[in-house]
Amino acid sequence: MIDINNILEKNPWLVTASAVESSASTQLDAKNDLVDKKLFIADMQTNARGRFGRHYLASKGNGIYMSLVLNVSEEVKNYTILTAAAIVTAIEKLTNKKPQIKWVNDIYLDNKKIAGVLVEYLMSSQQIVIGIGLNFNSFDLPIDLREKASSLFSDGAPTITRSDLIAEIWTQFDKLRSDDAFFNIYHAHSFILGKTIEFEENGQLISGTATDLTETGELIVNTGGLIKVLSSGEISLKKWL
Repeated sequence: MIDINNILEKNPWLVTASAVESSASTQLDAKNDLVDKKLFIADMQTNARGRFGRHYLASKGNGIYMSLVLNVSEEVKNYTILTAAAIVTAIEKLTNKKPQIKWVNDIYLDNKKIAGVLVEYLMSSQQIVIGIGLNFNSFDLPIDLREKASSLFSDGAPTITRSDLIAEIWTQFDKLRSDDAFFNIYHAHSFILGKTIEFEENGQLISGTATDLTETGELIVNTGGLIKVLSSGEISLKKWL
């Protein structure tokens, strides 16, 4: 199981944390107990969802599944970028792995997805819930996912514990949110920039070259001389080469 004491000891800014063996969704757990700076962790999830309500596999003991509640004065779109930057920084600090970030919220390793970030803004309470799902141990993925998904330690036994990585992710999160360095980290780890991509807009499939990111995380794409600025909340990438 997860070592809650280790995580809280290394992150005194967190108010409290809970860890359960199984949860339908840590996002739902957090929304049902909206305590500022409380971290919710599950050893497995039975109804895990990502962006656009997409289901993802969250099997027992093989991943990191957690959600954090934060009070905010207004909707802050940069929290997805900040969280992704904290994840890749933590992985690089604790391992020799070289993760990258696929716009806007997916973490990739060796061209396969290993993690995702979901940030939800709760307008009524002026809070956000940050969800992270990360494949940690090597395990048998469903056949239809093996070409595009993997895990942090797909190449062998883990050299760190899940608790170590959880603690470091939130340490980096707290450190990076005090300045603007997280955007530079996000930009430097981009998996998309310079690549030809396809995206759907108003029912039409469009291709172009991803050239840059705005400071608020929109993707700038050159589509044959016409520059488009894509919002992650409205558009999902279909293909990248």
